[in-house]
Amino acid sequence: MVLFLPIKNRLQLKVQNLELGLGLAAAILILNYLGFVVIYLGAPLFADPAEANVASVSWLFQTGHSLYPSSDAAARYINNYGSCLYIIQGAFLAVLKPSFFSVKLAGCLAGIVSLFVSFLLFKKRLPFSFAIAGCALTSLYFLALTSATGLVTSSFWVRPDSLLLLCTTIGIFLAAYGNKWSAVFGSAIAFGISTNLKITALLHFLPVYVLVFQRFGIIYTLISLIGSALVAIAPFFLFSNISLSNYLAWLQQVGRKGINPEQVIKNGLWLGFVSLPTAIAALHLLGIHSQGFKQWLRQYWLYFLLFVPCAGVAAIVGATRGALENNMLPFVPLLLYPLSDLMKKVLGACSSKNKQWLGISTSISITTALAFMLSTSLTVYSTEAPLVSRLLNPSSKRIVYDIEQVVKAHRDISMGYGSSYPLSTYRPAFVFAGNPYLLDSASLMEMQASGLNNTPDNTLNAIKTCQIPSWLIPKNEKPFEVYNYYPPLQKLFSDEFRQIFKQHYTQQAQTEFYDIWVCK
Repeated sequence: MVLFLPIKNRLQLKVQNLELGLGLAAAILILNYLGFVVIYLGAPLFADPAEANVASVSWLFQTGHSLYPSSDAAARYINNYGSCLYIIQGAFLAVLKPSFFSVKLAGCLAGIVSLFVSFLLFKKRLPFSFAIAGCALTSLYFLALTSATGLVTSSFWVRPDSLLLLCTTIGIFLAAYGNKWSAVFGSAIAFGISTNLKITALLHFLPVYVLVFQRFGIIYTLISLIGSALVAIAPFFLFSNISLSNYLAWLQQVGRKGINPEQVIKNGLWLGFVSLPTAIAALHLLGIHSQGFKQWLRQYWLYFLLFVPCAGVAAIVGATRGALENNMLPFVPLLLYPLSDLMKKVLGACSSKNKQWLGISTSISITTALAFMLSTSLTVYSTEAPLVSRLLNPSSKRIVYDIEQVVKAHRDISMGYGSSYPLSTYRPAFVFAGNPYLLDSASLMEMQASGLNNTPDNTLNAIKTCQIPSWLIPKNEKPFEVYNYYPPLQKLFSDEFRQIFKQHYTQQAQTEFYDIWVCK
């Protein structure tokens, strides 16, 4: 019967069906993201080993320990993240009591709020159905980091990326749509926190300040920049256990890791991938309404004049040994804002001609969007599915229970390392229970890759004098035989360290998952 309808009616019906399909696909993708966040939040394990460092050090900081110990300190847990990360995570741990759930909550909330604000970026300019589709596309971008399985959680994990993404998304929204003072002070707070989280935050906030400058002028832009500087340095003056000199010395040292050319290419390719919808929409507008494209270009030329080189520099400085594409994640919301304006102009240009032209153009746009989202979903699924399976594995709860029984029976016991990492990533459970923390693999990897002695004399003396009375080592594994993830692959602990450990500790007992080594 559809064949006998007039062309206009048939076209309208086709568009309605396509819109329904797009809406259904968008809803599934958004629910997939939200469901993934909930699964991750409820699982008592981490997607990435470095998260265990953040969780442990956040509670150490909250309980008064030094956040950035000196380079020769016995305790080896320093990392190159800014203090705001540990302040925020420590606050959640203090309010909700230390647990895997409470340390994950900040990042999970950051991911969900970032997605919601991304929806608002589209909704400000587009009909609801297109805004939902834009939100779904954004959720795919948040997950489409596939160099390593754990990266799929980058937008909501415990590391700083989730907070950087939140700050950038809120910053661009307030700069574009906030009133004068919310834009000025909101951008200042977001930029200040981001700079404290990672010193490279300037690269994804310069485009934000283009909008502040264009809307409110140079004076208010300078006020915001001064405010952001105050926010960034405030923690070093407000907390006595945060050393600015040690932090800067550590940043200088990790800067010597060198650049991985292969990762520069991966960063660039990923950025090109997430830029595709913006490029396609720009070409579409140029083809159907060149005047509208020129108007859009006049509005955004300064924005992209800064965005392109900033993204290029970020692709390079975010490619140090061991770094992956998660460093590029904050550039996603910076692309959503001009994309929403392009889509608005495309729809306006089509509707100004005739309804048949609008129907054809809308059909092409929706079909292209569906194809892009479905193909991206296949890429995301290949990394998301195995991780979800691991998060839902009931053995992780048994491991946590095993650790809890050990902590009850042994005072001042600490998590050590065997020849593999998975069982050692549960080490925050010991710190949450008040046990000492001497060795962190994430920190040791960074030190070794930066040319530092990751187990100096003070650390060796701590082993010799049994400052840690007992260690938990993964069952039936040789103690401290793990390798550094960073190339060139080498053993994380020196022969001297392992020899001293064996001289002073002996295996005493076993649990379901671990061996207990005690001081002789």
